[in-house]
Amino acid sequence: DMNILGLCRAGGISTSQGSLEDCRSNIESGLDQLFSAHKPARVDKMYLTGVGHFELLESGAKARAELGETVHMSEAEGGLIAGALKKYGILALSGTGSDIFYIAPDGTRDVVGAWGPILGDDGSGVWIGQQAIRAIVRLVNGWGEDTVMLPLIREEWHLKADWDMVEIVHRRSAAPLRTVGSLTPMVGRAAAMGDKVALGILREAGHLMAVQTDTLIKRHGFGPDELDVTLCGGAWKSHPIMLDTYRSELQAKYPTLTAERPLFEHVMCGPARLLLDAGVPREQAIATLKAKFPMYTIQNPDTQANAQ
Repeated sequence: DMNILGLCRAGGISTSQGSLEDCRSNIESGLDQLFSAHKPARVDKMYLTGVGHFELLESGAKARAELGETVHMSEAEGGLIAGALKKYGILALSGTGSDIFYIAPDGTRDVVGAWGPILGDDGSGVWIGQQAIRAIVRLVNGWGEDTVMLPLIREEWHLKADWDMVEIVHRRSAAPLRTVGSLTPMVGRAAAMGDKVALGILREAGHLMAVQTDTLIKRHGFGPDELDVTLCGGAWKSHPIMLDTYRSELQAKYPTLTAERPLFEHVMCGPARLLLDAGVPREQAIATLKAKFPMYTIQNPDTQANAQ
């Protein structure tokens, strides 16, 4: 009936952002929250998407209730289904990491990116956070360009001294890359204040995502009617300049290309997949999900961001 019976909040489950023990702890915490709020004897279906130790999540659920079918969806599948209620197409993901995915109608797949935060992930949230904190450190050292991000990070991280950034990133954090990536919304706030450095970082993020998308398009030789990109990931929410740069660079080469923000957050791929597999027409499924899950519906973010 599409009624939420329980919610939980926990950390990530990918070892690219934290240790295996951190992943295990986050899984246990999340499941404990969920199953303490609602104690089902049986879970008919469990939908999994993204990147991480899902075998631990699945075994943890089985330890708490009888588990029926488990439906695994890749990060690309989940993003397309939640973002556009489509089972194939192009997905440009810029979240903690970055990837440009293609799922063909016959199920074959391709990706540009997905190298992780050390080898790649250009234009991702972690990349944005890295550029921001390095710009801040350059300013503190005396050779960097002035940026409002310095007082913003002092406030956000409650710094008593600027050197405390080292302590927060390298000593207190179990997942330093995730900690750095969490600065992406701060970069967006600085950009909204007109900060030149922040705006430059987000323009470059949009450019790097466009370069990767262009690479995928050239690799496959898509026709004009196939250039429909679904976006996914929190970095796109930082400031309109990132998406504006991405669109303008690609549309200069491919005038028919569209790049649209997702309809729903990634977590909604389970309910969306359930409706699509049941044969519910796409538009009807979208209306149902918007009515039942307003908290996971993305509401005209371009308009909201420009108004701010």
